[in-house]
Amino acid sequence: MKRITLSFLLLWIVGSILAQKYTCHIEGTTTDPETKELYLIESGADVRTQANVISVPVVDGEFSYDLRKDTIGYYELIPVNLYENGSWRPAYFFSENQKVTITFATKRDKVVVVGTGKETQMMQQCNAEIDAVYNSVFEALNQKTDSIENILKSEIKDMDDEQRRAYVEEFYSENSTNPHSSAYKQMNKESENAFFKKKIATVKWLDEHPCLYGLADMRLSLALRGAHSDPTTPYKLSSYKNTYSKKYKGHPYHESIKNSLSALDLVTGNKYIDYDVCNADGKTVKLSSFYTGKIIYIDLWASWCGPCRKHAKELIPLYEKYKDKGFQVIAIAREQKEENMHKAVKKDGYPWLCLLELNDKNQIWLKNGVSSAGGGGFMIDDEGTILAVYPESEDTEKILRERLGQ
Repeated sequence: MKRITLSFLLLWIVGSILAQKYTCHIEGTTTDPETKELYLIESGADVRTQANVISVPVVDGEFSYDLRKDTIGYYELIPVNLYENGSWRPAYFFSENQKVTITFATKRDKVVVVGTGKETQMMQQCNAEIDAVYNSVFEALNQKTDSIENILKSEIKDMDDEQRRAYVEEFYSENSTNPHSSAYKQMNKESENAFFKKKIATVKWLDEHPCLYGLADMRLSLALRGAHSDPTTPYKLSSYKNTYSKKYKGHPYHESIKNSLSALDLVTGNKYIDYDVCNADGKTVKLSSFYTGKIIYIDLWASWCGPCRKHAKELIPLYEKYKDKGFQVIAIAREQKEENMHKAVKKDGYPWLCLLELNDKNQIWLKNGVSSAGGGGFMIDDEGTILAVYPESEDTEKILRERLGQ
């Protein structure tokens, strides 16, 4: 009986491995003695919310891992010690059948990736050709900016703290009379213009050379919180409509982009979306099934997001003041562990319904266009019309006063 059980187990394991079409062998070195572990995640995922983050150990400065997947995805490898210090540069590659060699140099922004796969090489070709045009532009701008900042440092070096603060504040102010201030601001404008041109050049290159990197780049950029105001968004939407929507049929990145396109319409005056959430019993239901108020605040937050919790606590007095007049708050916490939500709710004293988005199960942050943020919020009326997007407490109270009375 044991032999039969072991045989079935062995067949299941072998079958599971064979079902994964792609094996990406990752190996490499790091010269940073503090790096003992690497995070391996699909690009765009948040380490703080994902239970399936892969830990790759580093032994004597070397690491190796076989990433097996049934779909080619865009991945990044991150030194954990640098991530925890808030300063890191990932190594990017695709999980295709290939060997990828990665070197993290002592200089933190120096990462070398050598891949044998087609998609990884297309990504590198794109970046290399664009950098060949724009690196010299940014280098020249940086030199000019550095020279102005050196002048500023020399001018304040003999000042006391109070004089230094006043001088620096005036230097960076909009109406500064400092002759170097206007030159510094001009350099910033030129840098912004160069960044814009570089991003447009990248979109055009990817449009002319369709590859999975192009689809992955659109997925990531359209999911950003600032996609509404990004001047390159219209170019990417055009490229997706005319080129990429016809490429890589069935790839899960298309569904992500679809959600992001829907999120772009989440602005004041438009209708809010409905989506799946988990109730207290863990069952999947529609968010709208919880609506009971005349004015409803959908608060997206996380226990690990300090600004989100501060924002939520500022809502408490408004909720207590207007709850009997029809104000409802529905909070959704983005967590890796359920207990983290319960601890935060108890500590902060949230008096409203709190739902849980565990490990991005329902992709709620993506659908709301805030996947790159800890939280966000939407104020809607009982017909689902968006009244405000993540308003401050003063603006929230103004709407409540106008709609529900004093």
